[in-house]
Amino acid sequence: MRLGGERASRFMERIDTEEGAQRLAAFRRQRLVGDFCFEFELAHKPRRGRTIPYQGIMWGSWNESGPITRFRVSSVRPKDGGFANSSEGVELIIQNGVAPQAWIRRNDGSDFELIEGEALFEPIMPGLLYSPFDLQMPFIYWKDFTYEGPTLVGVTRVVQQFLMQPPVLSTSAERGISGVRVGLDDTYNALWRIEVVNAESEVASRFAVESFKKIQEQYIVKRITLMDYTSRDRTTFEVKAAAVGISLNRDSFCPKSARSVDPPISSSMKEL
Repeated sequence: MRLGGERASRFMERIDTEEGAQRLAAFRRQRLVGDFCFEFELAHKPRRGRTIPYQGIMWGSWNESGPITRFRVSSVRPKDGGFANSSEGVELIIQNGVAPQAWIRRNDGSDFELIEGEALFEPIMPGLLYSPFDLQMPFIYWKDFTYEGPTLVGVTRVVQQFLMQPPVLSTSAERGISGVRVGLDDTYNALWRIEVVNAESEVASRFAVESFKKIQEQYIVKRITLMDYTSRDRTTFEVKAAAVGISLNRDSFCPKSARSVDPPISSSMKEL
């Protein structure tokens, strides 16, 4: 997700469906130059109860099918030396594109297993809101959409909204998702907001980008908050260090070979 070249500002101006399709196509093609590695922190914030911290690292690249990312997430041990709420960690390989797939393993010695059906919507770890579906974002590549027009994010940020509609026989449709609303920055075509809409046409969850950061002459997402509207729980994602423009071993993203390939933490990591 990069901020692109600036166009002339047009405040709250509607675009036609053809231009909307062009903007979606351009967004799907966006990518960083080279591969990347991010160290990040997750903070799960229940409506009632203490914040639960997690930490992780992600490696990203692109292949002939689209974006592909490997995630490693684990609990954070409390500073008082006690046990974390969950000692288990998890690794995922997420392939996005027109034919998305996702794989998971719960410990370093096991094989990656394909995630299918309802499991795509289950939290990747107990207590977190994020599911493989949230990480994968298959709706970005759904063919059918309705252009809903411009709206404001914050006080001055104009985004163009698109309601992406799931294929009839897709897992998302079977789940009861009637659409996913995607908000793209009117100037830079960067992603700012995602809303999952249920069968009753109500917003079930919201994914909001809160900040970007420029590193090594490229823009990356810095902070995101995911909110579940039923429970009012939130999980924040924040990048703490990053390296872009690097080169990663392709085997790191292959479920069959990834068991024996441990991707490195880049020596060019910069704290944010």
